[in-house]
Amino acid sequence: MSPTIVLKEDGSPFMVLGSPGATKIITTVTQIISNVIDFDMDMQEAIDAPRIFNNATSAISYESRLSEETMKKLEELGNTLDMSDEFNRSFGSVNAVMYGEDGTLLGGADPRRDGKALGY
Repeated sequence: MSPTIVLKEDGSPFMVLGSPGATKIITTVTQIISNVIDFDMDMQEAIDAPRIFNNATSAISYESRLSEETMKKLEELGNTLDMSDEFNRSFGSVNAVMYGEDGTLLGGADPRRDGKALGY
């Protein structure tokens, strides 16, 4: 399940997340972290975003919601693309919590499988 804790520079928690998905676990978790940190998405946006995967083969698997621009750039780099469903459950099922600046807990659950974000 690859439970992952991302810390701020001061050592306090920023987000915790994990996902099932066999060989796709690490890329799934990495994409969520990148979506939040690099693309300033909130937790649910990061989880909902389309995913890509490559396992040292020539074909990149991707969810059909990936932009045409991104697909074109990947092909220009010499990649073969293998389109998948819009929300393919083989791309993991992330459940995550992000710690807001004000101390609130911001949860997210993956629509690719059953899940729900709750707080108490």
